[in-house]
Amino acid sequence: MTVEARFDELAKSWEARPLLRELGITVREIEPGRALLAMERNGTNVSGVRDSINGGVQATYAELAAHIAIGTLLGDGERIAGTQDVSVSYVYSATSMWTIAEARVLRHGRLTVVDVDVRVGDAGDDEGRLNAKARVTCSLARAPR
Repeated sequence: MTVEARFDELAKSWEARPLLRELGITVREIEPGRALLAMERNGTNVSGVRDSINGGVQATYAELAAHIAIGTLLGDGERIAGTQDVSVSYVYSATSMWTIAEARVLRHGRLTVVDVDVRVGDAGDDEGRLNAKARVTCSLARAPR
């Protein structure tokens, strides 16, 4: 299987999950160590301050983006055993119609660290403005041989 086919399969498997569908999340780009997701504002994800996307939803969104980015680097028999830590700094209320999450793996190993930017995705003056900055740490496990 080609790398592109594997990544397409990975994106489709994530997008099929009910949580992503309910939150309005789609996978826009995927490459080794990186994932770019888009989330459309909807009745499920909006309930925050100033009619913004809820902070807990943003944290979940960042963690999902991190897991997908990590998934691009997993070898045979390797899996995410669990999230060890999620740290989120909320910079600006997420009130746009589209919010973009870009996750980049900083360190890949038994403890894998991912940096995630959550930004305004709408075209206009605020496009690209940072809404939240997250750091996600996950532990990886390998199947016994």
